[in-house]
Amino acid sequence: MRQWIFLSLSTASLLTASVEEGIRRVQAHLLIDDPTSALQEAEQLVGAYPESKEAGKAMVEALAALGYEEKALNEWNLLSARYPELIADRRLLEEVAWGVLKKGISSTQYGVRLGALIGSYLTHDVRAVPILLKMMRDSNAVIRSVAVQMASGYGDAALKDEVVKMLEHEKVWIVRLEVMKAAGLLRIKKVVPMLETLVQSDKVMAEERQTAIEALINIWDHVEPSAILPLAQSNRAGLRHLACAIATHFRTTEVKEEIVKLLSDTHPDVRIAALNAVGLFYREKMEAAELKEVLKPRLEENDPGVAITAGWVAMLVDSSMGEPVFEKWLNDSLSENRRLAAAALSSTGARGAALAVKALKENADPYVRANVAMGLIGQRKEVAAASDCLYEFLSTEKRMWMWDTRPNPLFQTLAPSQVRHIDQIPNYPEAIDQMTRLNLVSLLAMVEDPRATAALKSFLQRKKWGITGVAAATLLQEGDETALEVVRTLLEDSDPQVRFQACLVLAMYGKDETVLKELQGAYAGSDFETKLHILEALGNVGNPESYSFLIGVLREPFPLLRVAAAAALIQSMSR
Repeated sequence: MRQWIFLSLSTASLLTASVEEGIRRVQAHLLIDDPTSALQEAEQLVGAYPESKEAGKAMVEALAALGYEEKALNEWNLLSARYPELIADRRLLEEVAWGVLKKGISSTQYGVRLGALIGSYLTHDVRAVPILLKMMRDSNAVIRSVAVQMASGYGDAALKDEVVKMLEHEKVWIVRLEVMKAAGLLRIKKVVPMLETLVQSDKVMAEERQTAIEALINIWDHVEPSAILPLAQSNRAGLRHLACAIATHFRTTEVKEEIVKLLSDTHPDVRIAALNAVGLFYREKMEAAELKEVLKPRLEENDPGVAITAGWVAMLVDSSMGEPVFEKWLNDSLSENRRLAAAALSSTGARGAALAVKALKENADPYVRANVAMGLIGQRKEVAAASDCLYEFLSTEKRMWMWDTRPNPLFQTLAPSQVRHIDQIPNYPEAIDQMTRLNLVSLLAMVEDPRATAALKSFLQRKKWGITGVAAATLLQEGDETALEVVRTLLEDSDPQVRFQACLVLAMYGKDETVLKELQGAYAGSDFETKLHILEALGNVGNPESYSFLIGVLREPFPLLRVAAAAALIQSMSR
């Protein structure tokens, strides 16, 4: 009897050792990126030990690595039926999900590749790095553009090297802009000479020059005054503009005189940049009389961007000097000038409050009133009247909106949308409009206006909420908690569409786990686009309760839905 027990234990020990050895061989092949050999080893292992859970897991992993997503799911289903605890095996689920994403990256369909790219990025996993690198070299310019944006969120050496290469060779303008932004965010010092060349070139567009300037400022830790002076004295407008931006950013006192001289520059963009420098920093280093003297010619300019910016500086120095400028431009014949003046006036804070109240009550332009109303709410002045204005604006203005930062990035202006449809962000103008409206509702909620709930409900009833994958990756911010509290009140609304839209907002902006069941329940009866929104929302929340649901979606017949579910599954496991 003892001999039999000994033999049984010895046999079990040998079997265990053999299974472990087989799994090591499978993992070794996967480690050197040889999934074909890994699958061969796994098939032999499962054939020899069909009852082994670990052997079955090795088979699932090898199938997923080779891109056989359906076979991998079939094996996983058979295995999990015998071993229900596998639903909590995060590593195995992650391997299955990554198998789906890797197959999507190799798809010939542009939409599937793009979806797999977004999904890989959202995982924030190191395995996304080679995928980002591959997509930065894709033949499609839109995919390259999106991949570069996402590369700045990782910062691996291989991605930085690719950014440098792209800045040297990329020809497509929209991609080049993203490459410059990424170079700044990644602080790649190697590209500084290339960016400086772009800044001083007369052949680049203003947007490209501004992007290069911002990138340079992000890259530099410090700039000596002796390096700023030649820029300020350059015969290139772009370099003079750069000098103003650097001096302001690093608060360089020593170059004050050169920056003040640029208030009289021949180029309006340089004059605006110099005025910004004075308003943000150098006015603290100047006497009031000197300030008034240098500002007077700029206040009288015909260029609206320069004159309004000068008016903003003047209001910070002496409101009696700045008010006539704002009185003029708030009533200009061109609506864009009126709106810019209103936004600049709001940026003057308490000094411009009296004039803002007057504009709120008397100006005929609803966008002027809305812009000054936001400033007054920030100052907690005339809150009731300002809230009435915003509520009326939300209720009656039917055009789409955006935040406009032209011609001066200091002034964020609420304006009718001029956002164009671009391929890499489907429904991009609608997404910008939705976020802008939610910002305004947030202001009403911030001052505890009881109409905030009604304003949001009306918005959700009129517009289909939902931001597609790329927008979720590039646009979404943490939601304002006050606005989210307003949204939560709509979870009990009698209108099912309003409840569903509120669930999406809370999931995407607030990562609210309480809405998971309702979102999952709505999936089956939804259209294709809404299904994508639901999957993105589930991934954004990230909760183990979504595992089973998302695994089921991996069997969808549509590759893009499978990719979205795989990304959501990995996100859920990484929370």
